[in-house]
Formats: sequence, structure tokens, C-alpha cells
Amino acid sequence: MTKPTLSYLAFDPATRRLQLDPREPAFFLNPYEAYGFLHQASNGFFWEEFGFWCFGGFADVNRLLRDRRFGRQNPAGIPDSRGIGQDRSHLKAFDGVEANSMLELEPPVHTRLRTLVNRAFVSRQVERLRPRVEVLANELIDRFEPGKSVDLLPAFASPLPIIIIAEMLGVPVDMGPQLLDWSHRMVAMYIHGRTRETEDTANRAAREFSDFLRGYVTERRKNPGDDLLSLLISAQEDGQKLSEDELVSSAILLLNAGHEDRAPDRQCHPLHPGARRRPAPLLHLGASDRGDGRGVPALRRAVAHVHALCL
Repeated sequence: MTKPTLSYLAFDPATRRLQLDPREPAFFLNPYEAYGFLHQASNGFFWEEFGFWCFGGFADVNRLLRDRRFGRQNPAGIPDSRGIGQDRSHLKAFDGVEANSMLELEPPVHTRLRTLVNRAFVSRQVERLRPRVEVLANELIDRFEPGKSVDLLPAFASPLPIIIIAEMLGVPVDMGPQLLDWSHRMVAMYIHGRTRETEDTANRAAREFSDFLRGYVTERRKNPGDDLLSLLISAQEDGQKLSEDELVSSAILLLNAGHEDRAPDRQCHPLHPGARRRPAPLLHLGASDRGDGRGVPALRRAVAHVHALCL
């Protein structure tokens, strides 16, 4: 391994293998130095701590995302903390949710689910949220103590989306802390270095979250309203509707992605050779190769999201 000017990083250009502890404080505080070095050193490298290949450069990432030989679903099976091909009965509830999640599926199933869920997210429904979001944002800001510093994450960025999502789903707002707990425990499955304990905790959260939502789905079938669960129940396309399992998975995805994406998103998935169609996000390092600078803002957001995985 060769050591560049960054003391916490080692890169072998012959094998394109990278040694970089994602929890290294210097990397966490400023990941762009490392990403900049890697962007110049190699467009593709094997990150040993994560155990998979990463790619940088607009042309390479764009080509891979368009290559239908790669996709989200792993034909070798779903890995757990021990690898692939092991007994996953301890993840039955979690896998049950993921089996109907749009994030885990390829067309045509993904297309069907997305079309049905989009029926509940027409522009007029989203626009109806604007006044409530504005009022809530002002209410949260008004709680800041004048003349004192405030931690925006717990005081503003965390409660805002969870309250809105709870209201959208039509569940009690005071369930917010519990919804967050379920969300955090499930999303921990996508964070580097998960353990059997992480998996057991995520499975319990998935089971409890699913049972909670099924109770509300049953109630909404009897007494529909204008909340999102009612809209998802009634959504149909060419005579097709969401099954209860698909509805529950979609509602969980709304919370987990809607809240965790503001946290920010902690998910990062590798591409799988032989998987079908819709590829997962790739690590896109450094500045845009487009030459016009237009890729930089989106790139920085993508890097921040991938970087959050390391925490």
C-alpha cells in the first residue's frame, strides 16, 4: 500500500485497493480531501472496509447506471452480517417489509408499485401540505430561546418531517418518538459494520411497525379519510390495487426515507452484476467531469449522503 499526503488513507494503485476507516475523525470532518484524492488516483477502487467496489467520475457512473447488466436485486441472495446463503429466519419480519419495498425491487414490479403509490401523491395533495408545513416551521422556530444557541437537528430538522409524515399517514403525532425509534432501528441495517444484534433489533422494529400500521389500515378500510393511508388503500391502476403487505411496506418507506433522508439518508447499496435493470446509487467522487460545473451541487449532496453511511 502507498500512503498519500492524507495520513489516514492508504491506496495501492496496482490493485486499486483502498484502506480508509470510514469512522476516522479527520475523514468524517472533511471527506472531500479523501474523495478528491481518490477521484484523481482511480475512477474505480475496492474499499476494503466496506468490501465492495466504488466508482467515481461522471462518465463511469453514468455508464454503469445505464448498464442493464447491473441492478438493485442481488441474484446471489441477500447478505446478512455473516454473508450470503445463511439462515435468515431471524430477519423474517424485516425481510417481509423489504420484499415489497420499491427500493429493493426492479421493473416491472417496481414500476407497478411506483405508479400506484404516485396516485396518492398527485400535485394537489402535496400542495395541500404547504400551509401546514409553513405553520409548523414557524412554530418550531418560535420555540427557540432568544439570544441562545440551538441545536437545529433535534429542535427543527428532526421534528418537522416526523410530525408532517405522521399527520399525512393519519396516525397520532404523539407517536412520533416511537416512529423515529422504529425507523432508526430499521435503517441501521444499512450502516457499515452491522451485527447480529443490529439485525435482531431491526427485525423487532419491523414487526412492531408493521403490526402498528396494519391496525390503522384495518380502521381506514372501515372509515376512510383524506389521509395518506386512505389514499393508498383507494389508489388503483388498470384495476390493480396495493396489497396490504405492499401498503404497509410503502408506508414504512415513506417514514424511513422521508425522515432519514433529512437526517440525512444513511443508505448506500452496491450494484450487483447480473441483477436486473434499476441500479442502486453509486459513490460519485470529487468534482463533476461534465466541465460546466452543473454537477457539483448534486454531487455534494450525494457525497454527503454516502458519507453519512460511515457514521
